[in-house]
Amino acid sequence: MGLVRDRDGKRLHVKSKLMGESLISRSFMEGFEVVPQQRLFPDVNVIKLGGQSICDLGKKALPAVVREIASLKDRHKMLLTTGGGTRSRHIYAIGLELGMPTGVISKFGSSVSEQNALLVSTLLSPWGGIKIGHDEVIKLSTYFAQDCIQVLPAVRA
Repeated sequence: MGLVRDRDGKRLHVKSKLMGESLISRSFMEGFEVVPQQRLFPDVNVIKLGGQSICDLGKKALPAVVREIASLKDRHKMLLTTGGGTRSRHIYAIGLELGMPTGVISKFGSSVSEQNALLVSTLLSPWGGIKIGHDEVIKLSTYFAQDCIQVLPAVRA
């Protein structure tokens, strides 16, 4: 694959079939040969614990959700993910007001998702709750074999 520079000379692109295309364009996707996807963990339920809808509510919502998850542990394999919620939105707004680069702002927001993952995994620790990082996704089968409930931050910088 070669590199192609924009006419104005400012941007550099990797030349490919995807260059300049929208991945939601039905006509483009119909003309693109796609190998059928294989689900690596077809029996795993991915559950997103929203930062704003669950974690930010604290004592009002989180203990009940944790008890429900713990009660389902023996019947379902679960991978929990956590969002950043209101605190992420707040730090995004502050970063934008201060003119921070988007990469830095992204890192700020993802740190809140990390905090929520730590919070949830700590509450689930009596039932095998553990916080994992994105680089540990390859270890999912090992953690499931050890009867763990894995909690992963959903937002990543």
